Amino acid sequence: MEPVSVSLSAAPVQEIDGSVMEGGGQILRVSAALCCITGTAIKISRIRAGRSTPGLRPQHLTGLQLVSELCSGGLQGASIGSTDICLTPGKIRSGNHTADTHTAGSVCLLLQLALPCALFADSTSQFSLRGGTNAEMAPQVDYTLKVFKPIVEKFGVHFNCDLKMRIWARVSCWVKPCVDLSDRR
Repeated sequence: MEPVSVSLSAAPVQEIDGSVMEGGGQILRVSAALCCITGTAIKISRIRAGRSTPGLRPQHLTGLQLVSELCSGGLQGASIGSTDICLTPGKIRSGNHTADTHTAGSVCLLLQLALPCALFADSTSQFSLRGGTNAEMAPQVDYTLKVFKPIVEKFGVHFNCDLKMRIWARVSCWVKPCVDLSDRR
């Protein structure tokens, strides 16, 4: 499968309301990953409007910066507390990527954002992630490795993680690009 490549020109922008459903960070993560994969620029407004503290928190900002780097994209309006951002993707690139939340923000949520994008890179991507392994309202690292990983492997998604330290985690992950995303019943 060829890597996704898009120019940073004035392509149509998909507008997304970040307050939809529970109005949390999941809309942000899924939208940013799909933006990177499809090459569609996005503008997300009302980010995390359903939360007691709306807007980007450190872990959300770190995730957006990670995916922007991963897809050689342009990120505008992203800072702590921002409720509106624009992400314009470029070409997804493999390589070594580092993301540090500087908080107990979940490394699994960072992986949740980066993993789909890395599947479309031209070769294996390595991620050095720092943050929390057992954060509230986030998948736990053991769930990610013991439940999520075996399930997605059945669909041709292969990644490995080396957990260097728990709680204030240091996790190294390697993601192989997908060659075929066909049905794996």
